[in-house]
Amino acid sequence: MDNPDSTNAAAGTPVQERRANPELRLIFDHACEITAPFFDATQSWGGSSLTMYARQALREAFPALSQQEIAILYSGVARHHRVAATKI
Repeated sequence: MDNPDSTNAAAGTPVQERRANPELRLIFDHACEITAPFFDATQSWGGSSLTMYARQALREAFPALSQQEIAILYSGVARHHRVAATKI
């Protein structure tokens, strides 16, 4: 999936963008970098996961985003880190 905005190679038809928040896509990589330590399985606090702090880190890094946008961004970041952890 090199460019999700291009065309459907099999059918040769344009792919319609279905995402409602393209600005979140622009900051997604940075959000993944910010939250990576919170999703690191080797990091914990008294044996508890640190993932609950990832959302707060996103709020602090992107104060202009609404709570809904933070929730959407957090959901995508959490999925990204879950998938990345299974590939290791």
